[in-house]
Amino acid sequence: MAEAASAPRESPWGRPDTESGEPLPERRPLAGPARDSYRRGLEAGQHGETDVARRAFEDALRADPSAFRAAYNLGVLSDRAGNADQALTYYRQALRILPDYERAAEGIVTIYVRRNQAADAVAFMQPLAQRWIRNLSIQAIYGEALVHANRPQDAVAAARAALRRDERFVPAMVVMVKANERLGRLELAESILDQALSIDGSNPELIFLRAQRLQATGQLSLALESYRRAVQLRPDFADARMALALQLLAGANYDEAVQQFESLARLVSDQPEVQLGLGNAYRSTKQWEKSKAELDRVFAVQPQNAEAHFALGLLYMEAGEYPGMDRLTSLRHAQEELQNFRQISGPRLSRDDPSGAYLEEIAREIEREERRIQREEQRRQRDAERAARSAASAAAAAAPEGGAAAPAPSSPSP
Repeated sequence: MAEAASAPRESPWGRPDTESGEPLPERRPLAGPARDSYRRGLEAGQHGETDVARRAFEDALRADPSAFRAAYNLGVLSDRAGNADQALTYYRQALRILPDYERAAEGIVTIYVRRNQAADAVAFMQPLAQRWIRNLSIQAIYGEALVHANRPQDAVAAARAALRRDERFVPAMVVMVKANERLGRLELAESILDQALSIDGSNPELIFLRAQRLQATGQLSLALESYRRAVQLRPDFADARMALALQLLAGANYDEAVQQFESLARLVSDQPEVQLGLGNAYRSTKQWEKSKAELDRVFAVQPQNAEAHFALGLLYMEAGEYPGMDRLTSLRHAQEELQNFRQISGPRLSRDDPSGAYLEEIAREIEREERRIQREEQRRQRDAERAARSAASAAAAAAPEGGAAAPAPSSPSP
């Protein structure tokens, strides 16, 4: 007797319904001059020739107004140049051409989140997710926006909508990990992360999440290795590069930290957190003027950034004599900036915050420097008095016998 056919395996996320929803729009490939210009733009971008890349992508759009990928890449270049508003314009243009283009949608969400506008990111993504339910990447991006908006339960629901169609869809599993972490379900998050890594062990986002867990449990060397791996796999992964740079800085690997922060600044040039990190890295390598320039960029948009005031206080203190200043002036600037830090921090200041000890040390240094300057001034006065007495003695010795001064020579008659 023949063995009965086994029933199809049930997805842990629910029943699949792959045929529902609006069919996805066609993604027409580029051809002719538009394709050639687009490829030239990609090649130039890989070599850091941003102006050449921009012109090539613009040429591609002129040759073919439906070149959605060219519009998207113009958005990437604009964002990296610090022009987020222009980037949004290009990303929206790409979405008008291809209304379910997930990379353009992700670019818009990234900018909203960076601006602390997670609610706007959700409002933008919700209609896209409702319309393009067959686009699993759109569902995952919607879930990411919900996580950032602190709506983890809704994020889980969005991720499940994708996983019902493909239970091995890793971007949705990433959302599940993050949402369950927000909900405090750490064991479930860990289990889903392990499952996702078994599906795609080279996924940079998963490796980054694993590194965060390793760092949280004190396994710093393994975390550092994982952050490096995530960045190697995806060089434009800003979050992973930021985490790597910060851990390098904390571990006193200052030169490499500078390199990572500089690379990060080329990806997201308008972020105060990046400028602050780069300023601290420059300070740690004694590049005082570069450090101050980065901190000044932070103050330009966040004058009350407490951490930047703290960093600037340390800069003046460690420099000793900041370029163009004497030691006493540097110390007084350090004192002022650390006092600003404490005042801005207010009740958020922890009991073991080091700024109090630094201020005590600076006060002692200021007192010592003031005494040194006073002693130096007294020494100069004594030297001047001795020099005056010596000059008077020499003049007296050169005077004619009898003490009368020699008559001045008479002027010639006219």
